[in-house]
Amino acid sequence: MTKVVIDMTMSLDGFVAGPEDGKQHPLGTHGGHHIFDWYATGTEDYRTSLFRPAPGANLDQVKLMYVEAGAYIFGRRTYDITDGWGGAHPVNGAPVFVLTHQPPPAEDVPKGPSNLTFVTDGIASAIEQARAVAGDKDIKLGGASPGKQALAAGLCDEVLVHVAPFLVGGGVRLFDELADGVQLEKLSVSDGPMATHIRYRVVRQKMGFREAGKLRPAPSRR
Repeated sequence: MTKVVIDMTMSLDGFVAGPEDGKQHPLGTHGGHHIFDWYATGTEDYRTSLFRPAPGANLDQVKLMYVEAGAYIFGRRTYDITDGWGGAHPVNGAPVFVLTHQPPPAEDVPKGPSNLTFVTDGIASAIEQARAVAGDKDIKLGGASPGKQALAAGLCDEVLVHVAPFLVGGGVRLFDELADGVQLEKLSVSDGPMATHIRYRVVRQKMGFREAGKLRPAPSRR
């Protein structure tokens, strides 16, 4: 059964990127790139040079990404910083849905297996569209803004955080600006070099798409 999962790496103090994130510093300043050190603590590439996790918990998590991910949802800022992944998201070239208020011109969108789709009518619509192409795999929320919008709308099933032993001290937070508290139930925890991987179930009744669609879409930063 398809689940909607926040799957993000963050620092111990809750940041997914440091200050001044952009094309020059994709993960911001303050050493924001160190939150992804766990990807590169091994000696052998896994599928792509982007992933070189150490054997054990880190490698297991990267393998799970390839097994679980059927579609991704990101914010416009992440799309811009990555140049749209060149049209091919590194995990399976999975379909990608981008939350935005203003889609880029069609001729500027990179072509590739991810079939980038721009969604202007909110997180509920993005999830509904992603569900249609994810098959029996999960919808991964790969940005702070989509994750927070899904939590606020009651549309998130699980939260998977890869917590890095690094204090960024500022930048883009993963869980700020929530309108209400969200109760979580821990499902699993595993520890690898440079990251602790914790998976939670969201303990909250979900709204239907019709009700959630009435929520005003929030600006998508990441």
